[in-house]
Amino acid sequence: MLGDRSDPSLIPFLVAALCVSSLIGCKRDLGECNLDGQTPDGRPIEGPAAFDIAYRETDGLPMYEGQAIVQSTCGDGAFCHAPAAVGDDRFGTPSGLNFDVDLACIGASQDSTCAQPIDSCEGGQNRTPYCERLRGLQNNQNQVRNWAEGMIKEIRSGTMPPGAAGRSVRNTIPWVRKSDGGQLPSIDSSEGQEIVRNWLACQAPAIARTETPPSAALELEPCQSVDDEICVYSGPGDLPDPNWSDIYFGIMFTDCVICHGPSNDNTDQNPNNPLDGNIPGGASPAALAALNLSGVDTADTTNWPAESWSAVVDALAADPGDCAGQGTLVIPFDPDGSIMIQKMRNVQTCGDRMPLGGSISEARIQVVEEWINQGALNN
Repeated sequence: MLGDRSDPSLIPFLVAALCVSSLIGCKRDLGECNLDGQTPDGRPIEGPAAFDIAYRETDGLPMYEGQAIVQSTCGDGAFCHAPAAVGDDRFGTPSGLNFDVDLACIGASQDSTCAQPIDSCEGGQNRTPYCERLRGLQNNQNQVRNWAEGMIKEIRSGTMPPGAAGRSVRNTIPWVRKSDGGQLPSIDSSEGQEIVRNWLACQAPAIARTETPPSAALELEPCQSVDDEICVYSGPGDLPDPNWSDIYFGIMFTDCVICHGPSNDNTDQNPNNPLDGNIPGGASPAALAALNLSGVDTADTTNWPAESWSAVVDALAADPGDCAGQGTLVIPFDPDGSIMIQKMRNVQTCGDRMPLGGSISEARIQVVEEWINQGALNN
């Protein structure tokens, strides 16, 4: 990966070297690369920079701005250009054309090999889940670099993401810019496209790992690298209260309904919608058939928490689904026996972890556990 384990400040210079030596180059249709206020040859330059950081509003997950826009729009671990997406979930994307640039590690809640101290992956000797995800991220970065010029052309023409189909499955969780606290623009905007263009021109650098900062002063600052991967401490993230309504809109709606909800082009009439009026859904018809987390009114999500509660509490895993007949999604007073918690922690005995291709932070899992321990009420 890019970076330097002893001095994170050297990362821009190593990326510059990659740009200069790359067979693809940093110009042609992609234009000039703005690393961090300067071009690879040291000239000052205006505009978005490849190392501008944003964080996901719900949990503080850090990414470079271009990385965040591409990740949330092109695959997000579950659809289109995500390695985990298969069959209809690829929405016509050719097999193997994966642009997923999610972090390889967000903490021990994802898997125990992310716990400190992390073992080195050098030499291919370490086959832990973290090392496999790190190699997957590197491979997908190379894929992005190889397709960079075609990507920016299709993004500018509006053919990628593909119109209404692309808008229906993208992850609309807001991202907050470290620079000014504003919301990261959409890939549909000229500003968002310029951010992506510059990120591609600079060889698509990616934050690969994050840790919980030891103090608020270190939020979104570099953390110690292990194998030249880029590590950045996570940013601030709001935790929901341990009641179903807050958990629904703070976790289920933002992370799960994209697959466990029907396609919906309506603008939400719910004034408390955490996604600025967007209603996710439609990314996986198979997941919707197994579990529907939506409600009756497709244009107003206000009552969706109450209406979806019975689909998870004391509800047997449904058929179709890999866990059909093998357990209950949420068992009041028994979080360890609840399939929902097992899948969030990736310790399930059936099916895949959830959300597919992503993860829920340990702090948010503990909120869900507290709600279950209180009886998993419809509150």
